[in-house]
Amino acid sequence: MRALTGTAQDWPHRVRLRLEPGPGETLDAICGGEVQVLQRRLGYRFTLDPVLLAHFAVFDAGAHRGRLLDLGTGCGIIPLVLARRLGRVDITALELQPSLFSLAERNVYLNRCEGAVTLVQGDLRLVAETFPASSFGHVLCNPPYRARTAGQSNLSREKALARHEIACELPDVVRAAAYLLVPRGALCMVYPASRFSELVSVLRTLQLEPRTVRMVHPRADRPAKLVLLHAVKGGRADLTVLPPLVVHADEDAAFTEEVNAMVG
Repeated sequence: MRALTGTAQDWPHRVRLRLEPGPGETLDAICGGEVQVLQRRLGYRFTLDPVLLAHFAVFDAGAHRGRLLDLGTGCGIIPLVLARRLGRVDITALELQPSLFSLAERNVYLNRCEGAVTLVQGDLRLVAETFPASSFGHVLCNPPYRARTAGQSNLSREKALARHEIACELPDVVRAAAYLLVPRGALCMVYPASRFSELVSVLRTLQLEPRTVRMVHPRADRPAKLVLLHAVKGGRADLTVLPPLVVHADEDAAFTEEVNAMVG
């Protein structure tokens, strides 16, 4: 396990980190410039999905101060939005790929979030070797959800692992969340709407009960492409379906007012 924390001994390490774009990298701003993100031009680049998830995440009032874990953080986009835009602290982020862990590390320091975000390099399938059971009040995950072979021919290995079910599949993600969450703890995920029934089935096999759902539509007149879901460990069956979230206002691809307020 490799971990990065915001303690004083990390400051010399921070000085050695390159906090500006290197060759083949970009520096992108979201959330009205509140969040700066270093990314590789040709490697994995975050999409709108994690930004929507970070703003959707349900934090029960009684457990608001509970520790939070982002499973498969990539370049760190979810922790950065949670810390910079939404004021969350005590965030842990787990990432499998060393290349993306390194980017996330730089992004945490670039955004001055080292006091709020702890990074851990590791495999979500082996969380029992990394974290104690029932150690988090909240788990967020934007998992790989494309089939192993779908559309991989032109992808880098970094992109393929981040987007396709190569290193983990849905049951692996749900097992990890069930192990990590305290009783009544919350799991929030973004997943393809076409796999919603599968998602609910897997959640329920591990006593994670769906409580809040919001469908995400590319336009108001189009079928939903994504689902944002909040489940509770050991929760009762009492599902709330929120009004749909529409991403684009019209055919020219402009964001709706709600999404634009998230992205900036």
